[in-house]
Amino acid sequence: MEHTDPEALALVALGEPLTDPVVIGHLTECAACRREIETLRSTVSVARSAIGETELHSPPARVWQNVRAELGLASELEAPASPARATVPAPVVQLVAARERLSGIRRLIVPIAASAAAAALVAGVVLWWGAAAPRDAGQFVAAAQLDALPDWPAASGQATIAERPDGERVVTVSLDAEVGEGVVREVWLLTEDVDGLISLGLLTGSSGQFIVPASVDLAEFSVVDISAEPLDGDPTHSGDSIVRGALDV
Repeated sequence: MEHTDPEALALVALGEPLTDPVVIGHLTECAACRREIETLRSTVSVARSAIGETELHSPPARVWQNVRAELGLASELEAPASPARATVPAPVVQLVAARERLSGIRRLIVPIAASAAAAALVAGVVLWWGAAAPRDAGQFVAAAQLDALPDWPAASGQATIAERPDGERVVTVSLDAEVGEGVVREVWLLTEDVDGLISLGLLTGSSGQFIVPASVDLAEFSVVDISAEPLDGDPTHSGDSIVRGALDV
């Protein structure tokens, strides 16, 4: 089976709409490609949530040489410019400040995801194309009934959180609400006073699973929110919440 191009999967992970019926049909049938999308969404979530402090480092020259050789690129093609050193602020942010600070994240995700895919190709790490054993669903931690916001009176949803044996926490959400063309649905964790937020990723169907970053305190970020987000290049919360509910942590 020929799988979907990694760059196309990266765009799906960003929430870009699918228009190619061939790709849509393949993703419907291929669990491996859907798993890769979820992996890329984790990258998007980390970038959007701005957890901790991170310095970007340039890879050794041999990495670019291997990628260039594996992909058959011209020998004179130069390596991408080294990323500027940057410090990412702490996770609790004001909503307005977050919109300004994260406006450039979308521009970074596609090249990061494409570079990660190329590095995996060079290293031969293609385990997601194989049959993966089902993972332990984990132990129940918390749940929330997601109630409709005033502009979405017919919407409803639920959220549960489970902790896997390796300590990874997974949020499973379901949502009954349709959005218009050019709009996606995004899952967030909010503080009780709604003065801090963390994006977990985009919800592409009626339900989905999302990884909670290890450094997130669920006692502080105790509210699950699903918003309607226009595809306008701005990765921060639109302010248009569909449903919201507090976890019983």
